[in-house]
Amino acid sequence: MGVRTGFVLILVLLVLGASPAAARKGKKQKETVDPYAEFVWPPPPDTARIKLDKVIRGRRDVEPRSRFARKLLGASPRSPFDMLVKPFAVAFDNQGRILVTDSGTKALIRFDIEDRRMDVLGTRGNVRLHLPLGLHVAKDGTIYVADAGLGAVVAFDAEGKVTSVIGSGELTNPTDAALSPDGTQLYVADSKAHQIVIFDRASGRKISTLGRPGDGDGEFAYPTSLAFGPDGGLYVVDQINSRVQMFDDEGEYLDQMGGLGVGHGNFVRPKDVAVDEVGFIYVTDNAFNNVQLFDADFTLLTFIGSGGQTPGAFHGASGVAVQGDRFAVVDQLGRRVQLFRFLVPKDGNP
Repeated sequence: MGVRTGFVLILVLLVLGASPAAARKGKKQKETVDPYAEFVWPPPPDTARIKLDKVIRGRRDVEPRSRFARKLLGASPRSPFDMLVKPFAVAFDNQGRILVTDSGTKALIRFDIEDRRMDVLGTRGNVRLHLPLGLHVAKDGTIYVADAGLGAVVAFDAEGKVTSVIGSGELTNPTDAALSPDGTQLYVADSKAHQIVIFDRASGRKISTLGRPGDGDGEFAYPTSLAFGPDGGLYVVDQINSRVQMFDDEGEYLDQMGGLGVGHGNFVRPKDVAVDEVGFIYVTDNAFNNVQLFDADFTLLTFIGSGGQTPGAFHGASGVAVQGDRFAVVDQLGRRVQLFRFLVPKDGNP
């Protein structure tokens, strides 16, 4: 072997030996790149206060799949639940997992980003979800799903076992549910009855109703969702009246926000409402395809989104939920859930 030939052979061996490590390094660097780093609000040159963190479309966005598995199983879904079909509402549970109702698959989907796992609830047993819409997670982990197809609210324990069915025969079209701050009463938005129905949580017995059809104070035209604030006040999305109404812990009307219009702070078709620990109010609008954030005095702080399918945009903005510095918004026709995060403390304006 000549000197030149030996040198070439040594060079080839060195390159081949270094290639796997270089590939691993390149792969690691690629995985750490934030694909949503540029999606911030407000946009530059203003200081960013909120950013898009993650987009979830289905199982592949949370569960790892090796290269071998991709070759063996291919790119096609392994089950009908692997991709969101028609998501409606979203909630965080006590472990930070993300729950999504999907009326397209008649299921409650639970995404565990930290443990990289997806679970499907409500599709087996004697009680199965039919048209799951709004949902609420209690402090003890109980999950309440308002099912318009069943005409009832289905309660699951943290393991996904059905523990009770509330409101059968007494609800027309339940679209959302929420526990009272003391945890003793379940409030249900019955949209086609234009009222809120209140049940005793323990017994499932109907206690009373709130509201009646109309457009006056304390009246509703298809209330779709509800939430309790940190002060115990009840917020109700009054969809066709294009507003959110507020009530005290005794059910007395207090105030309202929004109103039909195309200006900032107005609504056309509000869909869902969430209230965080500092009193910020989040309202999605299915017509504007955005989520508007208000402070406790109903002053508009900012809004996120517009019509479209790019990250940060919506094609049917629907459910909204908040936990700590994170909030999630359902993009219904976009078949995804988008997760946002505050970059600054919420003791100031976002």
